[in-house]
Amino acid sequence: MLTFQHRRAVGMGGSKNVPSPVDGLSLCGPCNEGCEGALQATALRFGWKVRRWVAHPERVPVFYPLEMAWFRLEGVIRVRITRAVAMEMGCSVYGAEWLRWHEAIA
Repeated sequence: MLTFQHRRAVGMGGSKNVPSPVDGLSLCGPCNEGCEGALQATALRFGWKVRRWVAHPERVPVFYPLEMAWFRLEGVIRVRITRAVAMEMGCSVYGAEWLRWHEAIA
């Protein structure tokens, strides 16, 4: 079963604000739970989660493992991008932290 995964933390009990399409993803239940626990580092590296301070989550690319591809989210659509563009986008938001997350999988 798919569940809604907030990309940005909303705090305990959720938020009264309706999230925009770029603020969330549909994930299976175990992966959704893992994004908050054991998979948190992976979730950040692949854009499934973004740091709370990220004002524009659409600037963080998302990796879809079943397609083995990176995407940029634009409202309710996603646009396939190259790994190079994903690296550029991620670095523009996270800087050296993004590079550290990805150096092991280059």
